[in-house]
Amino acid sequence: MWSWFAVCCSGLLHISAAYRGPRWQFYLFKPLTIVLLVLIGSTQITESTYAQLVLSALLLSLVGDIFLMLPKDRFVQGLTSFLFAHIVYTVAFWYQFDGHIVWWLPSLLSGLGIIVFLLLLPSLGKLALPVAVYIAVIVQMAWAAGEYWLNTHSTPAALAFGGAILFMISDTVLAFSRFKGEFRASQAVVMTTYFMAQALITASVIYAS
Repeated sequence: MWSWFAVCCSGLLHISAAYRGPRWQFYLFKPLTIVLLVLIGSTQITESTYAQLVLSALLLSLVGDIFLMLPKDRFVQGLTSFLFAHIVYTVAFWYQFDGHIVWWLPSLLSGLGIIVFLLLLPSLGKLALPVAVYIAVIVQMAWAAGEYWLNTHSTPAALAFGGAILFMISDTVLAFSRFKGEFRASQAVVMTTYFMAQALITASVIYAS
């Protein structure tokens, strides 16, 4: 219980610092929040391959966070780190799946992904292809989590699917903020959904054990 409380406090301190400072608080508590989730998840690391994959994705996310926070723009490096994190999450969710695929779900998610890409396209320039690949991967990740939930209707699957959907929301708002123009609440929306996504997926490891 106290470990989850620490995660909430750390995340809130980062979001607060994004608007009010100080800068050291902004730079400290974003990676610290993910480190705390890694520590929570690591209690189950010997229990299953699923736990090991999720922790690997969390560590890749931590690297991505650091790249995106650096004063000099490292957006491509951060995007690449999160791309690999989503691939690992995808493998983790498919690893939990054993049933019949529901094809309406990837159709729906792909449609949403295409709409987002087309809205962003005029502003992407040379990043059009990397962003397209990233959107395809995160759609695949959400699809895998959704199939996991539709197949089992278990608590871990629901947590994983909820986390995947929040990840899509977070990355979509981040993309529009970066390529279309930032709005005042964008940092709060992006980071709240991001921390919640990572926390739900980490919780799925605890309940799956």
